[in-house]
Amino acid sequence: MTETEHGDSRTDLNGLSVEQAVDIVVDDKDDSGTVRETLAIVSQDGVVRRTSVDDALANASKVVTTAETRVELAEKKLDDVREVSASVPDLDLVSARIDDFVERRDVVETRSDELGQTVQEILEMRDHGDLYEIAQRIRQLTNAATEVQRAADDLQFELDSFEAWLTDADRRTEELTTDVDAVAESVGELDDVVDRIKVDDGAAENDAARTWAAATVRHRVVSLMITDLRSELATLRTWAEREGDTPPSNVESRLGEIRNRHEAVGGRLTARAEREWRTQYGDQLTAVDEVLEEMEPPVSWAEVEAAVEEHRPKE
Repeated sequence: MTETEHGDSRTDLNGLSVEQAVDIVVDDKDDSGTVRETLAIVSQDGVVRRTSVDDALANASKVVTTAETRVELAEKKLDDVREVSASVPDLDLVSARIDDFVERRDVVETRSDELGQTVQEILEMRDHGDLYEIAQRIRQLTNAATEVQRAADDLQFELDSFEAWLTDADRRTEELTTDVDAVAESVGELDDVVDRIKVDDGAAENDAARTWAAATVRHRVVSLMITDLRSELATLRTWAEREGDTPPSNVESRLGEIRNRHEAVGGRLTARAEREWRTQYGDQLTAVDEVLEEMEPPVSWAEVEAAVEEHRPKE
């Protein structure tokens, strides 16, 4: 049994008041409030009791069961969506999204399996394990199960939306138009950022350099967004022709306008750059460029976000 050092002897927390147990457990690294809340999980009437473990674990197990059920529902929804998508297996836009959902399903399924393993590990500690460690693990288990449930619910919600997108040409066009609007807004925001890049003194120059570098990265990400939307538009046109639907209209001309504005903003960014800024951030911007150049439609935006975070310009 792992017990807590106290004076010259080892003290089992069972039967101690919560406050006594807090005094024993807390060290310089611990927050007494957190320790108190954790010990309350295995306490009854202000006293830490081993007999409280069963009830605490039963409550946590209910949360685990709910999470596991939500994962099963998400898995079933994924099967349904894959069946619906079977009619368009050769469209990269569809298969890429299915692959992403499968990957997310696998992750949430693994996390769900780990919950059950943790329950078993706590059960093995129940009779002789350190009560504070047991309480910690029950708390962590409950939090992890809640996170798994949230992830499964999010996955199922997105699968529902994707299924509706698969079966409704108007919805596909509507979502594409919404994405085009969002990119247009991003270009407008970048234009405003360029207006705010000013150099008045040494401190302002440092701020201006950071703002310029961040805006340059964002400009390059938006370029990839525009490329991805053009690819999606081409796919939806092919899809519409195949099914005898009306292809999206006015989107191509709008994307052309957005690209022109985007290029103009890029020119302004280039004109605003001081030589010192290029020297300071050049290598980091090149690294971002190299990563983004490898991305092809349909783009995985999670991968883009991770890559940009890794290589974004730092001082």
